[in-house]
Amino acid sequence: MTFPVNPTADDVSPVDLLLELPSRAALCRALAAADIADELDNDDDPERFLDELSQVDLRQAAAQARYAAPQTVHYFGLPGLTDVSPSELDDLTESGGFGGQVRTVEELHDRVYVVCSVPEGGTQAQLSVSEDARVTTVATFDPGTDLLAVRADDSDLAAGTVQALRDHPDLSEWTSVSFRDDGFRGRFEDAAVAAYEQLSLAVTSVGAGTERIDVTGEERGDSGREDVRGDEVVDDLLSRSDTKRSTAQVRLNLRTGDTIPSNPSVRIDFDESSVEFRQWVPEQTLIQLDSVIRQAE
Repeated sequence: MTFPVNPTADDVSPVDLLLELPSRAALCRALAAADIADELDNDDDPERFLDELSQVDLRQAAAQARYAAPQTVHYFGLPGLTDVSPSELDDLTESGGFGGQVRTVEELHDRVYVVCSVPEGGTQAQLSVSEDARVTTVATFDPGTDLLAVRADDSDLAAGTVQALRDHPDLSEWTSVSFRDDGFRGRFEDAAVAAYEQLSLAVTSVGAGTERIDVTGEERGDSGREDVRGDEVVDDLLSRSDTKRSTAQVRLNLRTGDTIPSNPSVRIDFDESSVEFRQWVPEQTLIQLDSVIRQAE
């Protein structure tokens, strides 16, 4: 799913936005997240089904899909964000044409969504960049908190998104939330991780003959794979000083509420400190993950 530069309600109708979802399963998740009874049968025409919904239902379902997609999310702490109002960020849409730019600010789900246009390389300090060489990203946060969740494909684009807020005097300082920090990772795992189904470890020993060690949990049918952290060999590898986590496929258990789908699978990149969803999830699930990250920080 690609975000339009100004994804306001006037640009895309709720029906069209929902029909752009990648699968019938994704549409059903959006409907369920909006508390709309899932009565869409396999033989039903999705467009006709949506046309029979009320405008209120359509708007609620579209709100679950407007900024949700197969997402890679990066997290940043901005101490000054706590006291920043949506109207102050809206004022940044008039700022200059260098680097990342704020394009739209919207309040939805009691959150603030900041749509940004960022150069493909993340930042551009010297010259104005054409729209063809820009990527649309979305930053979002709960008012009164300092955690900014940036939905961008890589860390450079995420950093460029944060820098799009640079013209606000209170947002000049920021730090990336590190998934390598043992305290943060432990709190995050306790709150939200059901299992590490796959884990890649980088070998850091100088002169070692092995660059990477990949571990995959044993299949358990419909229940997914075993948690590799319960394996003694993996436990020994994790305790070594010459290995570090590189990536992991993790099954989430978000205890802040029901998730759709339940126990979604994500890929954690420890180098980029990012969480990548492996299937489409509605906005409700992304918000739940943000909440866990904020509490674990």
